Amino acid sequence: MNLMKCSNGHFYDGDKYASCPHCGSQAPSTDSVTISLPVGGSEEKTVALGAGSGMEESVTIAQYSTDHEPVTQKSVHQAPPELNLGASAGIQGMMEGFEDLEGAGLAEDDNNMTVSYYSQKISQKIKIEPVVGWLVCTAGEYFGQSFCLKSGRNFIGRSSQMDVCLEGEKSVSRERHAVIIYEPRGRVFIAQPGDSRELFYVNDNVVLDNLVLKPNDVISLGKVNLMIIPCCNEQFAWEDLEEAEKENTKSEEK
Repeated sequence: MNLMKCSNGHFYDGDKYASCPHCGSQAPSTDSVTISLPVGGSEEKTVALGAGSGMEESVTIAQYSTDHEPVTQKSVHQAPPELNLGASAGIQGMMEGFEDLEGAGLAEDDNNMTVSYYSQKISQKIKIEPVVGWLVCTAGEYFGQSFCLKSGRNFIGRSSQMDVCLEGEKSVSRERHAVIIYEPRGRVFIAQPGDSRELFYVNDNVVLDNLVLKPNDVISLGKVNLMIIPCCNEQFAWEDLEEAEKENTKSEEK
């Protein structure tokens, strides 16, 4: 089949018709593209762009049945210059090219990860989110082990998706039994109820609302006790290092 485009934009089979059967035009337009569309029974249909990749306008590709009657139409727009489509590139190749572009960063910015607090505050590149404190287990299966806390919300539960994972502790809810927050502007740690129906305690007092934590406070969830050990506080936080470096730079310049 030789799919042709007339001057009025109609497509027809050049092997079957000497002129356009729709409007009678005999000469194809100067910007037409000859498209080879082999069709055979139940075989997979392929489309080759015989005019190369430098299309000057969008074209319509008609998909034909075995009796050469059009059944569906699709619009294929001009390929961006970043896509190196050769003369033999098919529809599958074009789709893969667009997927590559999207994966290269042309997708919406909202799909990217949220920038952390310290990534905004510290000029040097951060490979890992800085630790702001620890929870040290003083009772339960994880006795003697520590869990790192990061800036923002830290969820505690049995699930591997939790920031503080207590896998195997059946007395602890799977997800969000409790939340420990480090609020970097105030440099405070806060205990907050999670989504679980189970309760937890700080120094044997039930937590039903936000509660500011002090160093060495003990958080109890089921049979587990976790003592909070701050790294960041009024005396130190990671952004202090940045400020100290700036002050040293100013002093050296003077």
